[in-house]
Amino acid sequence: MLDPRRLQCLYAVHVHGSVLDAALELGLTSSAVSQQIGKLEREVGAQLLERAGRGVVLTDAARILVEAAEEISAATDRATARLEDLRHDLSGTLRVSSFPSIIGPFVAPTLARMKADAPGLHIHLHEMFPERGREAVVGGHIDVALIHLWGDARPALPQGFTSTVVADDPIEVLLPSTHPFAGRDEVALADLVDDVWVTDDLEGFCRGWLVRRMSALGRRPRIDHLVDEIAGQLALVSAGLCNALLPRIAFGHVPPSIRSVPLVGETPFRRLHLLYRESAADRPALRRFVTELESRVSGSWTAPKE
Repeated sequence: MLDPRRLQCLYAVHVHGSVLDAALELGLTSSAVSQQIGKLEREVGAQLLERAGRGVVLTDAARILVEAAEEISAATDRATARLEDLRHDLSGTLRVSSFPSIIGPFVAPTLARMKADAPGLHIHLHEMFPERGREAVVGGHIDVALIHLWGDARPALPQGFTSTVVADDPIEVLLPSTHPFAGRDEVALADLVDDVWVTDDLEGFCRGWLVRRMSALGRRPRIDHLVDEIAGQLALVSAGLCNALLPRIAFGHVPPSIRSVPLVGETPFRRLHLLYRESAADRPALRRFVTELESRVSGSWTAPKE
């Protein structure tokens, strides 16, 4: 009989493309993962991995075993959902991942409400940036991941996984309250071409969008400050040193020293997605998390674009 733990190691290598990355995701050493796969190779009498550059590729035999691992996981999900339905309550364990800026305003209150209604439900929250959250769901380490993608981009998911759009999070300009345009209902980027800006130092979406749009206006933005932390960016804007360009969820409620102003015309946005395995969609705890989160976000934020 095939050992599920060894199948899990092989599946993790399939998802992450290397033994090292699989080991990091599983919380094991590379040698431990290699040993498990070696035992699985001896068990089935076939080579499972071939080297390809710095990574590995699966052999035909390995792909058969990966399909088996996916079927086992799906069957487990369906059985869990049926058992939870049989008990007519929220129970079991729900493993959630989320990117940082939405945990405070939406994820934490959602989980708190669920826990209050179902004290027997065990909830585990893991802070993960979007790509890591996607990998964790596909790898079976998380039940549902909340991620964001910029604009109309869609999450890349293998067969057997699905996504639900929660909301669109628009990008807004943050101005010092002393700025001449701080009292406007909206502002055009063309009116801010001579201003000083703060952006992150990671060549992220907001920075790239600002550079492209300013270039279309024949100008280059004056980015004097490079700060990764959102709190640091807000502090600079509050001090009257510059403007910032941030998603609305990221900055939340701002102090009186800052004004958030929507942009005129095309508004960049990031779209929030929930990712989970299709076979787990009927789990009561997962259904409740999805509907509760959607309700909270839709009551405060922009509905998904058509």
